[in-house]
Amino acid sequence: MENEETKHTEQKPQSNLDQREESLTLDTFTSELKIIKASIKKRKSETTTLKILFYTGLAVLLFGFIYTNQTLQRAQHQNIEANISFLQNQVDHTLLLLERKLHQEIQDIEARLNGTSAPNIHQTIQRMNQALDQLEPKTTSIEILIDKVRRNSNELSQMVHTLKPQEEAAPMPTP
Repeated sequence: MENEETKHTEQKPQSNLDQREESLTLDTFTSELKIIKASIKKRKSETTTLKILFYTGLAVLLFGFIYTNQTLQRAQHQNIEANISFLQNQVDHTLLLLERKLHQEIQDIEARLNGTSAPNIHQTIQRMNQALDQLEPKTTSIEILIDKVRRNSNELSQMVHTLKPQEEAAPMPTP
């Protein structure tokens, strides 16, 4: 019997020890679970924050893309309008030049058909200078006037001569 009592007494301290260890282990597990739970909550809030930042960044990028795309389309549209306007001005200018040239050719053909050709300015100035050469100046003032008329007629002839090539190659309009 004594054996049994010793066994019981020996088992009692061990069971107290086991209980203490179990309670320590339970406390440790409980504290570890609390730490893990707090860590999970913290990570969950961090994950939520990261998701918010990600979606906000995505929305900003999408808005930036749409805004840039619209701005580029607007600029291209304005450029196309400017090009169309410039081309229209070029066409109008070319048509005007062709109309002038055709009108001049029609007048020349009509003059040839009628048998009369209108004298040009050079021929008229030349005839005037020949008439002035035939005059005999009676006074020096008349001679000065005749020389002045000759100079002016020569200048006029030169000006007309330099203007003719410019008429043929009229400048193109700028946008």
